[in-house]
Amino acid sequence: MSDINEAVPILCEDFCQELSAVEGSSFDRVYGGDPPSRVIARTPNLALLADLSPLCVGHLLLVPNRHYLSFAQAVQDHYDEVTDVTYAVLTLYSRTYGHAAVLEHGSAADTEGSACITHAHWHILPVDGALVAARMHADGLHHTDLGSLQDLEPVAELQVPYFYLAHGRYRQVYGTGRVMRPQYLRSVVGRILGIPDPEWDWALVVRREALRLTVQATREWKVDK
Repeated sequence: MSDINEAVPILCEDFCQELSAVEGSSFDRVYGGDPPSRVIARTPNLALLADLSPLCVGHLLLVPNRHYLSFAQAVQDHYDEVTDVTYAVLTLYSRTYGHAAVLEHGSAADTEGSACITHAHWHILPVDGALVAARMHADGLHHTDLGSLQDLEPVAELQVPYFYLAHGRYRQVYGTGRVMRPQYLRSVVGRILGIPDPEWDWALVVRREALRLTVQATREWKVDK
């Protein structure tokens, strides 16, 4: 099958469906059992997946098993687990892929500027987070530094969409006071990786081999709560 697609329907319900092992998810339709699963690790409340439409080898998603609009909400309920799992994943990630940036477009109910896929998910990518921050600042976005992951919790109370970036010891929240292009964060990473516009769009280019290589490289990972 070609990596160029007319459309890849990835809906928020798909995460819930796929994580419940219900047949007929977008992953099943796109990959046809090769590989049989993109789930790398599961803990009681979180799942680590290879991105269905990866920008590169090593493009992962960390998602809550339950439906949350944003990780700010998930952190409210599962702070200790998110902290422990993130530390374990990033430790393994650095050994396999080097530096990592964690990105999120957090959503809010009935609010313009929310993400396309409203099941909370963190992107984990082998890119320099400082370059991501520089691109976002150049696009007119401004951030607030967080002292710890726990400082993300109050964002859930605001009920507004946001961008989140973590790299090294930095954690930053960017407001979305103005509506950015759809899949904005993917477009930023795409520019850094040299992917032509709009081939970073998950509906246009799937890069199946990148997912398969990612699943293969992470199959021995052990992630515990």
